[in-house]
Amino acid sequence: MDRAAIGSSPVAGQVSWDLAINGPPADYKYFPEVRAGINASPLPQRIGPEITITDKQKTSFYHDGFLIIKHAVPLDLTREARVRVEGLRDRGGTTEFQRGFQFFATSPECQQAFVNMFEGSQLGACLRELIGPFSPIIACDAHNTPGADDSGFVGGDQGEMGHIDGMMAPPPEFYPANRDDIIALGKDPDDPEAMHRYMSHLNHTIQNPMGTPFYMDPEQTLTIGDFTAFVGIAFSDQTVIGSGQTGVRRGFHHDMEQFFRMQREAGGPIGYEGPGWPRVEPISAAHGQPHMGMPTPLLQPPGPRHGGSVHIDGWRDSRGNPYTWLTPVSLEEGDAFIALHGLPHAGTANHSRRTRYAAFYRVRRFRSQNPYEGDPRWMHGTRDHNDRLGDASAAKFDYDTYNPYAMTIDHLCDMWSEWDGMQEIVNSERDKQGGRYPVRLEFPQSEHYSLGRLRPVEKPQEGWR
Repeated sequence: MDRAAIGSSPVAGQVSWDLAINGPPADYKYFPEVRAGINASPLPQRIGPEITITDKQKTSFYHDGFLIIKHAVPLDLTREARVRVEGLRDRGGTTEFQRGFQFFATSPECQQAFVNMFEGSQLGACLRELIGPFSPIIACDAHNTPGADDSGFVGGDQGEMGHIDGMMAPPPEFYPANRDDIIALGKDPDDPEAMHRYMSHLNHTIQNPMGTPFYMDPEQTLTIGDFTAFVGIAFSDQTVIGSGQTGVRRGFHHDMEQFFRMQREAGGPIGYEGPGWPRVEPISAAHGQPHMGMPTPLLQPPGPRHGGSVHIDGWRDSRGNPYTWLTPVSLEEGDAFIALHGLPHAGTANHSRRTRYAAFYRVRRFRSQNPYEGDPRWMHGTRDHNDRLGDASAAKFDYDTYNPYAMTIDHLCDMWSEWDGMQEIVNSERDKQGGRYPVRLEFPQSEHYSLGRLRPVEKPQEGWR
């Protein structure tokens, strides 16, 4: 890798070039067990075979937006993680944040086991070849799905539409429950534009219970966070269809990038409240049942450009209806998957009687100008808005030297730009397809919503890049 690619500074924030490119030592001071005073050197010697990603795999990754890496993490590490999680469950130390999901990151011991799966295997080194340098992973999310219970309840189902991490789910006090709530705020529930920009009266210091702000920046140009790679590790077997696999909307990263480009060209903001993405769905408000709006591309079923609808025996939601929009990511214990941040994904129903265990990591490429790079307050590896702290006023930036929000917008509009090891394949595939995307899309305006909500239209490439 070319050091010039990330700038000339040897240190960004808390992280040196060597640390970002080679990964952390066993006694890295920001590891969970080190910080808790439990273990001064918790990371095991890196084990497992070297992971090589072939050109064929990279080509598949380019087109699909995700890639499965078989046997990425040795079973010694996955089983250690599961033992720690099961011990935590036995002591009652779990949090059910949504019925059918549990969150197991509530102790340093569990968090360290998850970090060890990533940095103690060869997966971290593999990703540093694909992406480039990044700050050491010191935290992650483990959203684990219990099996169906005796009452017949099936958990894990987040619906077929999918989501992109960094999308903001408004807390109840800011979100309308009915038309009266909208009127009380002084807005017209029958005005699509008022619903589209429903949260525009709030500023970047207001955030939801998960810590995601309504706006990323004071200038209100951006309402979605981002990172480079979404990484999942299975520490239980997930090969039987219907056992709570992560589902992805295969190929939709191409659509989402074009959508974000349309938003930027139309003047933004990027994300919610920008063109094609209402904060409150106007029709739902007019009908008296207001709910969150979704980006235009996710309202569409998969078409030929995505490989068509999905039809797999046993692949069904919590009500027993077939999933046809989502592709299952089926993993053996120790397998991993990597996906672009911009690839929509969702949790799916676990019809089995066994808990599905998986850890998820959010990796962002090293930014040499970032004065907070690697700062432990960001809990690198778990956050989907990497330039915001829980205290919205805590991070200050000199935009002349580093504007993180402009960089995020640029990345949303050029999703492969942070993948050093993918550039040759990306350029080759674009040459073959005669343009930037396999299918070029245009997002037309609608007479019903001035900002546009119509199905994207496929257009000739004509060498467009």
